[in-house]
Amino acid sequence: VGDSITYLWDLEYYFPNYITHKHAVSGAGLKQLDSWDVSDCKGRTTILLIGTNDIGYWKSTADGIERLREDYKDRFIKSAKRIGGKPMLIVSILPRNEWGKQDSLVNENIRAQNGVLRRSLKDIPDWEFVDVFDLFLDKGLQIREDLFKDGLHPNDEGYEILSQKIQGVL
Repeated sequence: VGDSITYLWDLEYYFPNYITHKHAVSGAGLKQLDSWDVSDCKGRTTILLIGTNDIGYWKSTADGIERLREDYKDRFIKSAKRIGGKPMLIVSILPRNEWGKQDSLVNENIRAQNGVLRRSLKDIPDWEFVDVFDLFLDKGLQIREDLFKDGLHPNDEGYEILSQKIQGVL
């Protein structure tokens, strides 16, 4: 379940031993997710990878950033509970540098938001936070350009790394 990163992920190729169903739309965020029929996820292993469209331009220096992070966390948990996956694997928001036009403050914020989510989700039964953020970073908070098509969407090598991490958890 997710946004364009999930939409472009060839699940049949990377997970050949699993029956997969994809609920993903390019440009989607939590608001859109809340209107989808994801009833076929209830009680089934579900991977949720969403968030870059919701917070992908926030900078860690923005006014009221802590309040934004808490609000996003609350909306995220509400949306994930509605999906009802069991177990639910929640993949961290990936770092980004869309078309090379974003500075590292965006990734600083994404790292902080992932930390808020990780801490908030750890005590929810049958939910696991799968942190892949650092796997997609080079020096500092710069993305590994070799793992992305456009600074936002992983390329084949990026999806391979993402899939291997998920397979290790499954």
